[in-house]
Amino acid sequence: MLHPLAPVEINYVSPDGTRESHPTALLDGRAVLSTLDFAATGFTLQRNIVSNPAWTDSNWINETHRRDMRKLAMQFSHCDEAIVYPGIVRGPTSLVDHDDHLPIQVAHSDFTDDYRPMVLNPSRAYAKFLSPLLAEAGSSYTRLNAAKRILVLQFWRNTGAINSDLPLAIADASSVPYSALHRETVTQYGGDTLEFETFLVKPPPSPNAYRWHHFAKMQHDEVLIFRTYDSQLEEAGQPYWTPHCAFVNPDPEASAQARQSLEMRVLCLFDR
Repeated sequence: MLHPLAPVEINYVSPDGTRESHPTALLDGRAVLSTLDFAATGFTLQRNIVSNPAWTDSNWINETHRRDMRKLAMQFSHCDEAIVYPGIVRGPTSLVDHDDHLPIQVAHSDFTDDYRPMVLNPSRAYAKFLSPLLAEAGSSYTRLNAAKRILVLQFWRNTGAINSDLPLAIADASSVPYSALHRETVTQYGGDTLEFETFLVKPPPSPNAYRWHHFAKMQHDEVLIFRTYDSQLEEAGQPYWTPHCAFVNPDPEASAQARQSLEMRVLCLFDR
């Protein structure tokens, strides 16, 4: 069994913008993987072998790998249509195209309950980013507005050193209440004007109040799947967020091994 790293520092943000670091004992995700209920926790880990990967080649990522992720998203969610966002490579400054693509070292969940009204409205700033993706997928705003359910999945891979300096921690969504989330508007991201809302996580009311997990030494043929929005859960009053955060690996051997990862978001549409 791979044992968790504990304790580590997880960064949070208070509503006044103050950043706080709290020591956190991570749970071994691999040890509890078979017991995880994706609907409740918001994440799982799967093996997914990729043929002849080119993890830093944007053309390969956004053509070949994007098709593979569409297939995986549809198999995993059983959705009727899947729109795959362009991949984001995260790593050191020398690897990424924009500072926004450095590993994010603050606890957050990508989207708030504003996600659905945002993507349904072609007059929102986000449409400049989303419209070409819909057209490329042979879809439309009419199709999007007709969907009974909208789900956003993220497929996260470690594509660099197996024991990297800034690995990912992910929280059990059921342990982080809505009251612990602070919404913030992200106007610009990666050089694009998107104006989307994100959730930042407030500091915990007591040590280890949030259940953080870590999948140590992720291999290149593993993918962490987690939910960043689900209209069905929102309507039911259940957590539709899944907080996650990069943290500093306390293993001295990891300090010289820069994190490199790839994340692909997929907008899944359901007809019923």
